Amino acid sequence: MSIADDEAEKAYPTRYWEGTHVKKQFYCDTDDLQEAYLLGRNAPPADAEIEAVAKRLLWDSCKRYDDEYAAKDEEEAWYREGCFPGWQEDYIRQAKELLALARKAVNE
Repeated sequence: MSIADDEAEKAYPTRYWEGTHVKKQFYCDTDDLQEAYLLGRNAPPADAEIEAVAKRLLWDSCKRYDDEYAAKDEEEAWYREGCFPGWQEDYIRQAKELLALARKAVNE
């Protein structure tokens, strides 16, 4: 299950008719669907999104170092840089700024 699926299930748990495995249904119109879309589109990025962008930023900055000690992938780079105080936090800050910039562009 994806993080988004998990969050959706927590926010809106599946409801069944009492004593059955039949899901309750509700009806909505296009205004409701548009509102739901906008709420999702304008929602702040999840921690997992921020961390994914931060890891990619770090990995992109590490790829230019082609030696035997270079990290092999994003996860290894992220783990190694965690040893240096403040490095991960700096990449997380950059990721938040980039995601906020992207969302601002969508909403203008």
